[in-house]
Amino acid sequence: MMKKLLLILLCFTFGFTQAQEIGIVGPAADGWPSDENPTDIMLTNNGDGTYSIDALTLSTGPAKFREDQAWDVSYGGDNFPSGSITGGDIPVQAGVYDIVLDLNNDTYTFTDVGTFEEISVTGSALSEAIDLSTADGENYEASVNQFVDGTVTFESSNGDVYGSDDFPSGTLVLNGNPIAVTAGYYEVEFNLTTLDFSFNIPDVGLVGPGVSEWPGDNPTPDVLMTSTDGNIYTLSSQEFFDDEVKFRQNQSWNTNWGGTGFPSGDLVFNGSDNINAEAGIYDVTFDRENSSYMFVTLSTVNAEFNALKVYPNPSKGNWNIQTGNADVKTLSVFTISGKLIKEMNVSQQNEIEINTANLGSGMYMIKLLTNSGNTKTLKLIKQ
Repeated sequence: MMKKLLLILLCFTFGFTQAQEIGIVGPAADGWPSDENPTDIMLTNNGDGTYSIDALTLSTGPAKFREDQAWDVSYGGDNFPSGSITGGDIPVQAGVYDIVLDLNNDTYTFTDVGTFEEISVTGSALSEAIDLSTADGENYEASVNQFVDGTVTFESSNGDVYGSDDFPSGTLVLNGNPIAVTAGYYEVEFNLTTLDFSFNIPDVGLVGPGVSEWPGDNPTPDVLMTSTDGNIYTLSSQEFFDDEVKFRQNQSWNTNWGGTGFPSGDLVFNGSDNINAEAGIYDVTFDRENSSYMFVTLSTVNAEFNALKVYPNPSKGNWNIQTGNADVKTLSVFTISGKLIKEMNVSQQNEIEINTANLGSGMYMIKLLTNSGNTKTLKLIKQ
């Protein structure tokens, strides 16, 4: 009998000493870990089949628990703030939580123990106050909002009011002067720790094969427009091809606009409509407030190039250009991002051969300059 009790005691003790470690991972915590750089936030093993951590600040995003900083055994879920363990990712909402993982009944619980301080911007420059969002209680932001000439202050949920003599960026001062805002459309950023703030005019640019190419795994930069107020954006003397284009904000597909008309029309927000551009050189205007766009012709492709032909395109070997009526003086080869990689004087007319032996596969821009000063840009593809 004593031997059996000793054996049970040894097994119990061994099980305790060999108890696994469990941590939480994912974008809601410190990101998905790599094998070389585990980022698990470790929970406390309570010795009774439960694991816990108190007052953990999490961001909005997916999360999972896993054993021993490896993916051999992991625990997910489909619900938040509590639920049964499944193979899914737990859809965490930003906040501060006491967390318990209970392997006795295969459940998890996130208990909200603290809310982030709320920050808003209010004043005569706004038609109504805007609430800033945060994922960590430190960095706050607001998407694009319209401001008029006037003033604003930053206000916190604990009653603090901040101002500044600077615009569009600077450091807030508790009970400082209201910020004098110049009318425009701005994104707002604020750091609660440093009190730094900024009002940023978002980028708007053009993408698509009508101007360059669709962004892929190795995206080319958007052809960015210029703006002083975040409302009217302009682009001057840009060459377009017979193909599709779209406008998008901050070089991301989260906010984009297409359209059904050319050379002008109404913007279609986050839709499937692409603008079918026609070859030519245009000044382009984008109007956020009126949700419209316009392409104004500066010059169409010169008649000197009417008979110009390129073959083969795409090509696995050299490109050939039949110049037709064009009296070509120089030929320049650029990467799609605009880097000059080859330039040649043209002595033989009617047909030009471009050696591609030293070019990797991809898209290239070929610029032709004639003796009369006209230019023509071609998009050629090396396979």
